[in-house]
Amino acid sequence: MDLVFVGREQQLGILAGALDRAIAGRPQVVVCRGEPGIGKTRLAQEVSQLARARNVAVAWGTGIDSDGAPPYWPWTQVLRALDATEITAVAAEQGLVRDLVALEPRLFGGGWEDGDTAAEARFRQFDAAARLLRQLSVPRPLLIVFDDLHWADRPSVLMLRHVVRSLTDERLMLLVNMRDTEHVHVDVLADLLREPVTQHVDLGGLSVEAVAAQLGALTGRAVALAEAEQIHALTRGNPFFVAEVGRILPARRVGGVVVTANVRDAIAARLNRLSSGCVDVLRTASVIGREFSAPLVAAMLEMPALECLRYVDEAAAAGLLEGGPAPHEHRFTHALVRDAIEAGLGAAERTRLHRIAAQVLERQCSIDPGPVLFELARHWAAAAVDGERARAAEWAASAAWQAVRDLAHEEAARLFQLALSVGQDELGQDAEARLRLGLARARYLSGDLAACIEACLTAAERARAMGRPDLLADAALVPDAIGPTKTEVVTQRLCHEALAVIDPADVPRRARVTARYAEACIYVAWLKEHGLEEYEAATAASERALELAQEAADPDALAAALRARRLACSAPEGLDERSLLADRMLALGRETNDARRQMWARLWHIDAALERGDLSRVVREVEALAWCAQEVRGPHARYELLRCKAVVAQAQGRFEEALRLAEAAFSEIGPIGDGFGFAERAGLLHQIGLHVGHDLSRSLEASGFADTTVSELDLQTAGVIIAVANAHLLASVGRLDEVRRVYRSVGPPSEWQPSPHALLPALAFGVNLAIALGENGDVHTLRERLARYRGHHVVSGAGAVAYFGPVELWLGNSARYLGLLDEAVADLELAEATCAANGAGGYRVESEYLLAAALVDRGGPGDIARARVLLESCSRQAEELGMAPFRARAEELRRRIDANGPLTRREWDVAVLVGEGLTNREIAARLFLSERTAQNHVQHILTKLGLANRSQIAAWVAHREMSTSK
Repeated sequence: MDLVFVGREQQLGILAGALDRAIAGRPQVVVCRGEPGIGKTRLAQEVSQLARARNVAVAWGTGIDSDGAPPYWPWTQVLRALDATEITAVAAEQGLVRDLVALEPRLFGGGWEDGDTAAEARFRQFDAAARLLRQLSVPRPLLIVFDDLHWADRPSVLMLRHVVRSLTDERLMLLVNMRDTEHVHVDVLADLLREPVTQHVDLGGLSVEAVAAQLGALTGRAVALAEAEQIHALTRGNPFFVAEVGRILPARRVGGVVVTANVRDAIAARLNRLSSGCVDVLRTASVIGREFSAPLVAAMLEMPALECLRYVDEAAAAGLLEGGPAPHEHRFTHALVRDAIEAGLGAAERTRLHRIAAQVLERQCSIDPGPVLFELARHWAAAAVDGERARAAEWAASAAWQAVRDLAHEEAARLFQLALSVGQDELGQDAEARLRLGLARARYLSGDLAACIEACLTAAERARAMGRPDLLADAALVPDAIGPTKTEVVTQRLCHEALAVIDPADVPRRARVTARYAEACIYVAWLKEHGLEEYEAATAASERALELAQEAADPDALAAALRARRLACSAPEGLDERSLLADRMLALGRETNDARRQMWARLWHIDAALERGDLSRVVREVEALAWCAQEVRGPHARYELLRCKAVVAQAQGRFEEALRLAEAAFSEIGPIGDGFGFAERAGLLHQIGLHVGHDLSRSLEASGFADTTVSELDLQTAGVIIAVANAHLLASVGRLDEVRRVYRSVGPPSEWQPSPHALLPALAFGVNLAIALGENGDVHTLRERLARYRGHHVVSGAGAVAYFGPVELWLGNSARYLGLLDEAVADLELAEATCAANGAGGYRVESEYLLAAALVDRGGPGDIARARVLLESCSRQAEELGMAPFRARAEELRRRIDANGPLTRREWDVAVLVGEGLTNREIAARLFLSERTAQNHVQHILTKLGLANRSQIAAWVAHREMSTSK
């Protein structure tokens, strides 16, 4: 019997409004929460009827209270509910078929390619789901209901979060029903509720009047408010409990049946009125799950199928069962009904039924157990208390490896752990070790690094006990090299241990472990204030890894060695070798027909070309990268392509386009929600902001400093770059107190040990920080260190975040600050010529401005006139490129020249003091100069102005000041 719909008019109005907005192209997500039986499903049924009446396609996906459901089961149900022909056509047209196989194998054949990393493959899978829904909602709006999401597997919930974060203008509404009594997926739920497209509806109990209306509809008679008040007090207005009371009200009037709001007792009372055969069917079905197959139940009871169906009909007439999506499938009318019936089974009976279910499923699917693999794992695990632990562990392991293939990492981890738990002492050593390695990898891919390391260490311990160096090496290779995380310390130690015992004949594995050791050493060094020892170890290991890989003639080992060596050569000194490594990776990618390896090679060439300032080569490599990204597919490849295009646009001064591309790049990987790409985006917007203004680039918001001070953050000082890059941004907006705090935290510049890949940006930013803080000695130190890299351009050597111009630009600016004006002019002339030649428009403007300022400061013959020409060009180009800050600076410097005449700023200061009647000695004291320098300035003023004495200087200054005041 369906529950009547009463008392939810306000909530239905909220959902109807959300549906209207979704139809209009404003996607909506509604999270509906409440206790069991409160009416979440019934409300969703009502809004589904409204949607269908408005020609909105509707699909439901329901979480199952069973570990036997395959991964992504709610999503599979959604896809099965939609038009199969349309889905396959859209997926084929959008190139999504290979990425959707785990969601619905019957529609999409194949799987993810071996060349993919599991993380990339899952990212592509999530992205494909979002893109599919976007395309499906174009011809017709779409409502998707996720019912009982609290029971959904973790991968399904993570995919939902990704889809929600990807929403833009789809005609799509997602209704998510969850119990508020189940404390699962709380982190994802919090993320969903933070999204601007999301609103939540909390369902409470019905009012007394609504209870009376519901009881009246159920009993077919008017129910007095007094009686409704009693039942409301008993049930707290829960519609499910109210319905149970409604079913026995007539019996109570006649026979004094006791009314209870205890679900188990209420359901037990209803079972007592059914035949024994019907009760057997219900109890057996309850072990299978809320949804079940009648033939399976019949086989478990050794009952003819038709007889079983007669009992199913009896239960349906009693309101306990209803039809399922297929003729032979049925389900309990409410999860609470199944829960209550199963809870009424004794432990021994429940175990017996699970064993029978497992045995029947094995017989029915002996040829291909795939469709019921997860059910087999669940039933055998539940039956393992009665023996056959090894058999149960085998099925759990099989399900775990299938979850790995399905990219359901969280499910895989759960199933590997289940296999280990039920197998216990009956597992062989080798089987246990491989299960622990599988568990470690699944936990790593789930993002649970602490659990991953724990599993790696346990697997390594077992490998030692077994005397299996190969398994020890495999434990070391579980975590990928993704950056300076704490896992790298453990990986470094395990790799070092494995290298001491690996069979010398196992050259491919030795090569991979050596390469991984090199990477771990580098990342550990990044985490330390002084990591010279680790860098030296990485250099030697990466060289050895290449030698071993060549000896092994193994493409995978060679790719690993090339990646490790490139990371070890990320300092400016390694520029030429990095280019050669890129050539080798490109050749390997072509030989193995591996687009991903070719993509890495193109990215490495882009980094090297940027460091050489060869923007034409960068443009060509980005064009080649586009092909790689198309072949590799997925958000990560598109992110890399868009990011590189954004850097090219920034380098060439196409700032509006650079900002658009930067946001497009980040939007590709933003839905994953793990912070990936944050630093790259922040760094790029920072540099764009220096040229066009931080308000326009929103760089403070991107870096987290819009409403936050340094004192509220814990900036990493190891490796230097993170601290100085953030301080450089703050210095550019005048937050010098914060800059000073960060600058002091990294220690004296003479002792800085920047991460090799970030050496050039760290030194360049450091120079500007020292200038901003007036630390003259530090400016000298940092300038000397940076001067070793003349001819280079300031970029990262391991993934360019942005292009920061030629080294000479930064050297020229620091020389000007130090008063080394001839050197400043020479460096800035070279910087300006370089930027003019390579097309770095923004840096040409910056070079012209700084060169003009240096010429004005120097004030030699022809310097002022040349400065005027440069400033005119600078101002014109700055206006064309949208570089408002530099146009303002150029105009200000031109005004200053006009005010000072042919004098430099220092000479003007001296002239003013001469006008005040000060002697050379007094001028020297006032301006902190030697008396001889003051005398030289006075003589230069007389010469430039063609004057004869100090009195004429005073008159000239007075005239200039009067003219300026007018």
